[in-house]
Amino acid sequence: MFTPRKIADNYREMISSIGFYPSMLSVVFLVFGLITTAVEYSSLSMEFKKLIGVLLVDSEENARTILSTLAGSIISLTVFSFSMVMVVLNSASASLSPRVLPGLITRKSHQLVLGFYLGSIIYTILMLINIRTIGDGDMGIPSLGIFFSLVFGLISLGFFVFFIHSISKAIQVDNVLNDLFKNTKGELKCIIDMQQQNPVEHFPEFNDWHSVKSKTEGYFKGAHSDKLCALCQQHGIKIYISVKQGFFTVKGYPFLKCDTDLSDKPELVEQLLDCFIFYIEEYISDHYRYGMTQISEIAVKAMSPGINDPGTAVKAIDMLSILLILRLDIYDVNYSLKRCENNQPHLFIHETSFDELLHDNFTPIRNYAKNDAYVMVNVLEAFKNILFRASDNNKATDSLFVYLGAIIEDIDKHISNEYDREQIINMLKAIARISEQQGEKLLARFASNQ
Repeated sequence: MFTPRKIADNYREMISSIGFYPSMLSVVFLVFGLITTAVEYSSLSMEFKKLIGVLLVDSEENARTILSTLAGSIISLTVFSFSMVMVVLNSASASLSPRVLPGLITRKSHQLVLGFYLGSIIYTILMLINIRTIGDGDMGIPSLGIFFSLVFGLISLGFFVFFIHSISKAIQVDNVLNDLFKNTKGELKCIIDMQQQNPVEHFPEFNDWHSVKSKTEGYFKGAHSDKLCALCQQHGIKIYISVKQGFFTVKGYPFLKCDTDLSDKPELVEQLLDCFIFYIEEYISDHYRYGMTQISEIAVKAMSPGINDPGTAVKAIDMLSILLILRLDIYDVNYSLKRCENNQPHLFIHETSFDELLHDNFTPIRNYAKNDAYVMVNVLEAFKNILFRASDNNKATDSLFVYLGAIIEDIDKHISNEYDREQIINMLKAIARISEQQGEKLLARFASNQ
């Protein structure tokens, strides 16, 4: 039985399915086919058919041949198109990252094309079975329906050309990276704009709040913020989500905090916990860190021996540096202003810290590319650019230099070529010009091992 709660829980799974929009369009075409059949022989339709008589079929044999040919041809297009989708998904998983698959599957343009194919097949078959004998042995030919079937067939041919062009672009690594970067940057800017337009000067001391334990296990991916904020406002409470999005929780883990002790209000706790969403897939629309993770994984994949594409890795590293620079403008605690009064939010969210983003996104690249001088020089250059923009942020600057220490340690152990080490020293000198004291220490540390 589908309750509103179950529908809400499975909403993301439903709309991300490759069959969601095709199913919806199939129903639309079926309804349109029934409407066409119902009005086929009405007086208004007969007048319209007289106006376009030259385009209509008036022979039973021609009608059956045309409809059978259209149905068979569109079925062939559909089979080929679905096969192309499977090939693209397999190729993307092998050469890019399995995490990009949900984004490729949910591309509405591809789903709409496949849905149009299925709908056209259903409509054509409906017209085919509607050729029947009416009074005095005359044949009832749904000529208007056959005309629409022909139009749908021609449109399907155009969609097929578009589909081949789109699917071939979707698998190109540059296009995948550009889409990931654009979407992730958009999510970051949305948070920045919200926080700049509605700043919160003082955040509560969350350490003193009361913990609320999880009732389920899984990857925390978000909350129904409208419903959650409405509950908070109704009961006069404030909620702090103390784990980052994507955190794996187990039953009994205290992932929430409340400014009020709710131990004697089990029904309210149940209502609050029902507002949270747990599933496996990672969508950029849920949180920008998923987009950054996918870009990082593409960089790591590009450095694998089977692909060996350092240029793609460098491009991904540059994109990560720009996204990290944007992250500097976000508070470490995010908040929702839905249903809030006097700009005082009811819902606070632990934002993925700058340190966590550095570790999560650059550690795989550092470990996999530590023998490649070209890539490591570009990693240092990316850090130089971030340092340039973070010069007035002491906390971020300290985090960058701590991580730079780990990078230099790996470079020192795995890159011994004199020319390559000279390039690294030049990059460290450029870093020292931005932050003289810490940069000089880093340079002296590396140069002492020459």
